[in-house]
Amino acid sequence: MKGFSKMTDYHYEKQVLGHRIAVNLHQIGEDWLAEISGGCRPHIGSVSVGTFVNGQVSLKKILLPEHRDDVIGDLFAAELSKSLQTTVTVVCGIHYELPGPEGIQQIIVCAKSLLQEISSEFSK
Repeated sequence: MKGFSKMTDYHYEKQVLGHRIAVNLHQIGEDWLAEISGGCRPHIGSVSVGTFVNGQVSLKKILLPEHRDDVIGDLFAAELSKSLQTTVTVVCGIHYELPGPEGIQQIIVCAKSLLQEISSEFSK
């Protein structure tokens, strides 16, 4: 279609606690959409939007009741918006059955590792 640029897509994933966590990135014009899902029951638990204006990141979010997906969603939206200097929208839904405090920490470490991998690749 005339006037539309091709979208660019990237996929990353890692295993933690017997399930995968996947990140799909889609470039939409100059902006980015990140889909983060995983665990035993992927879903949509939060939407986080990072906007980059005048060297600052502004963060907004929608968090579904009884979800904590914004912890990872906000992290990705803020960091990617800052490093890419554009708007980044993150849809996040990771669910594990009763992972406990140690399991939650492993999930966060895994997500941060994915974010570091993505940031490293995009800084090249």
